[in-house]
Amino acid sequence: MDTAGTVVERDAVVIGAGISGLVTAKCLKEDGYDVIMLERSSDVGGLWTFREHDYGVMKFTHINVSKYNYCFSDYPFPDSTPDYPHHTDMARYVKDYATHFRLLELVQFNVKVVSVEQTGEKWRITACKVKDDGKAGEETDVKIVFVCSYLAVTSGHHAKPSYPKFPGEDTFPGECCRLLWGLNPKMGALQTQPTVSPTLIHHIQRRNVKIVPNITRIEGRTVHFVNGYSAEFDKILYCTGYKIDLPFLPESVKSHVLQEGSNYIKLYKNVFAPHVGSSLAFIGFVQPASGGILTMAETQARWFSALCKGKVRLPSAPEMELDIKTEKKEAESRWYQSARHTIQKDPILYCDEVAAMIGAKPDPLKNPLLAWRLLFSTCGAAQYRLTGPHSWSGAREQVLRVPVTDMWRYSSYLLIAFLLFALYYVLSTVCGIFCAFS
Repeated sequence: MDTAGTVVERDAVVIGAGISGLVTAKCLKEDGYDVIMLERSSDVGGLWTFREHDYGVMKFTHINVSKYNYCFSDYPFPDSTPDYPHHTDMARYVKDYATHFRLLELVQFNVKVVSVEQTGEKWRITACKVKDDGKAGEETDVKIVFVCSYLAVTSGHHAKPSYPKFPGEDTFPGECCRLLWGLNPKMGALQTQPTVSPTLIHHIQRRNVKIVPNITRIEGRTVHFVNGYSAEFDKILYCTGYKIDLPFLPESVKSHVLQEGSNYIKLYKNVFAPHVGSSLAFIGFVQPASGGILTMAETQARWFSALCKGKVRLPSAPEMELDIKTEKKEAESRWYQSARHTIQKDPILYCDEVAAMIGAKPDPLKNPLLAWRLLFSTCGAAQYRLTGPHSWSGAREQVLRVPVTDMWRYSSYLLIAFLLFALYYVLSTVCGIFCAFS
């Protein structure tokens, strides 16, 4: 590679132009920073942009989260979009968001980050141009160096495929493919996200799909399993997930971010390394226990920008390290021990906690007309724009438009009835005692 290259200076650099990168760039831009995004591919949208020979969604992918909950907090989906959009609807929505907030002009496409180093109070990012070949992108000799004060890594945690190794796998003559993840019979209730697929369940009940334990070995087309069962197969689908991969980080930084040999990140609230500070943020490195990542990433991005502006501050390094250890223990006791669950969080609780740091947590007392919804429904992403930095005047109306399911409605009625009964019981008891002594 040619060692001579262009040097570009900006206030902030964002690595990746998927949903996490776009929303981070928007937050920084709104706070007055000169931002540039570095995107390896030729388009924005990350995994939501379908590519035939590269990482992303499949042709038939629909999101399994309502558009009211999986959206940008100040830019709702059009009314014409189905409640559970197809990936083409999602890609169009993300592109429209980038166009509306003039983010496309901030993106350097077909640029791959090669290395990152911290020099004093600045970050130096070395990158190269890649060919627009519709695949992973072959590197060229064109080198570019970016220098900034604030760096956001938004390349995501679905980065490096996790391939298991089985004895004899090289003898298999059929096709091997990989999907995002699959079922694990060892997982107990509430130890992972529930499988929401009536079609799959019906096929399992009719034994069109058979669940078996792990593979012990492969002999040609014959696959042998732990329970002694074996059969011949034409294809093997690896539903074994991804590993967090940050190959461009120097070891001096990576050692404070990622635990070697695992998928465990040593980040305060999954965003900041205590001994690195607030100038480096990892946006989107979190796995929602339900729903989607978009609101979580956006809340992280708003927090990062507020820190850059000096509006808020991080706790001390020892305090952050203690918090990381505490949350790690809680996660280990709640979730099934797997690479995916090392970064798993409850999305509403997580967003509430981070939003509270920047004054964006919705408060039922300050929003009495929305109190019932704030307490007994998801309220959608717009609830985090009722207050806080860059609040949105249309947030209240959007919260009111979020459908409330019958389950939420009847559950709230039962809870209110129970509380009223409890209050009546307490008051009756108190009155009875008072009358007895009067």
